[in-house]
Amino acid sequence: MKSLLARLCGVLLVITVLSCAKRGRPTGGPVDEEAPVILRAYPDNYSTRFNNQVIEIEFDEFIKLKDLQKQLVVSPPLEYQPVITPQGGVSKKLTIEIKDTLQDNTTYVLDFGQSIVDNNEGNPFPFFRYVFSTGDVIDSLTVKGKITDALKFKSEKFVNVLLYEVNGEFVDTVVTKGKPNYVLNTLDSLSTFTMQNIKAGTYKMVALKEDNRNLKFDPSSDKIGFVSDLITVPSDQTYELKLFKQAQEPSITKPIFKNSQRWDLGYTGPLDSLNLKSLPKYPINDLRITKLTKKDTLEIWQKPAVIKDSVLFNAYYEQFTDTVKVFYKEEKKDSLVVSKSGKFGIGKNILITATTPIEDYNTNLFKLIDKDSAVVQTNFKLDRFKNQLELAIDSQENQKYKLQMLPEAITDYFGAKNIDTLNFTYNTNKSSSLGNIWVTLTGGKEFPILVEIVDEKLEVVEQQTARENTTLEFNYLNPGNYYIRLIYDSNDNGRYDSGDFFKNKQPEKVEYFPELQKLQANWDLRQTVIIN
Repeated sequence: MKSLLARLCGVLLVITVLSCAKRGRPTGGPVDEEAPVILRAYPDNYSTRFNNQVIEIEFDEFIKLKDLQKQLVVSPPLEYQPVITPQGGVSKKLTIEIKDTLQDNTTYVLDFGQSIVDNNEGNPFPFFRYVFSTGDVIDSLTVKGKITDALKFKSEKFVNVLLYEVNGEFVDTVVTKGKPNYVLNTLDSLSTFTMQNIKAGTYKMVALKEDNRNLKFDPSSDKIGFVSDLITVPSDQTYELKLFKQAQEPSITKPIFKNSQRWDLGYTGPLDSLNLKSLPKYPINDLRITKLTKKDTLEIWQKPAVIKDSVLFNAYYEQFTDTVKVFYKEEKKDSLVVSKSGKFGIGKNILITATTPIEDYNTNLFKLIDKDSAVVQTNFKLDRFKNQLELAIDSQENQKYKLQMLPEAITDYFGAKNIDTLNFTYNTNKSSSLGNIWVTLTGGKEFPILVEIVDEKLEVVEQQTARENTTLEFNYLNPGNYYIRLIYDSNDNGRYDSGDFFKNKQPEKVEYFPELQKLQANWDLRQTVIIN
């Protein structure tokens, strides 16, 4: 009886266990969160008198390489990149094959960043550096610094920091044609950095944000930052490198034909005006130049229409003289179309533009009324370069303005007039739906200062110039998030001026009020900016 009872209990126990087993799921064990571990390296890391062509590093688990081309930095740079495996596969061994002839008595660093990860969970072996010297000692000095952006609030990522050894006078063209002696990439980490394994000496320190990663400065596309003076190593100083887009000398590009009355001329640099004169063989005495609003392009208008195959012009500007050849063919000519321009709101003026240059206007054929049909007093001003007719008014809140332009109110450069009556409407919001930012400057000694309200994309919303410590009012702003930006306008030209590496000129100083300003409707936001 006891034996039968024991057997029954055993069967029930097995059934219970099996039932539980069917309902459960295997967990697979704990997640691997450990980075790979190096078991051995041949030759050893930090070897001296190095003369090998192949380096082998063994790990305790299978590893793979991730974003190697972006992460790997070799310093000093080699003519040919080393061949590194595994790539596209996995292995417990990292192999580095050097294809170059190494320099004598030189410390080399292969910085893998975070490219080495384990095969299972992708845990990185962070910032692995393989260091060796072809001489008797490993250079061990360091240089510290930080990367900032001259105009933006945040600094760039993946910036190359370069050191060029200077034994005599520094030749600045080395940054466009030569190779640096030391390289570091900030990767996507903090903007501060420490360059290691540097030897004592005098250096030029440069930072590059480049797309092609060839360690050569391309002024047309790269950003550059530099320390104005040569640096001496060893040093306990932390150097700041402000990245900026190189200021380009004014120049013109190939003209683009539009029709027998107009052609476009692209330009680079701060080109605000241009003097064009046709050569005596191709006399064109009547020219008008206008500037496209959002492009570095000038529109060249001429009359009468050109019937020749081509015309040569001399282009004159403060810093250059050039010759422009324009080829013509028959195309549809531009016709006069008048339209609104710019943004309108409380305290803003009305802007009118046209598809052809505005030559004249008849104020007697303009009529501006408000929502109560009352005539609004208007003052007119024509900007021929921008091709804008400005109607200055005292625009009020919660208003609706109607602008009527009768036929022949506008005359263009070619004598054409608007043939129809034109009607445009302009609305303003209630002031209670908008906000104000008042900025008080104190402690300033360097003026003038451009005080700007910029949005989160760093687009300028409003700008005023301060010539002393004062309070500036930025009224009737749309609710949103804004930064306060100060530009120290050292040459008083009303705009930010970038730097010039080849002239050893730093960009104009720019500061941000450190906190994002959250402006709500019907708010007055008052901020005091203490200028150091």
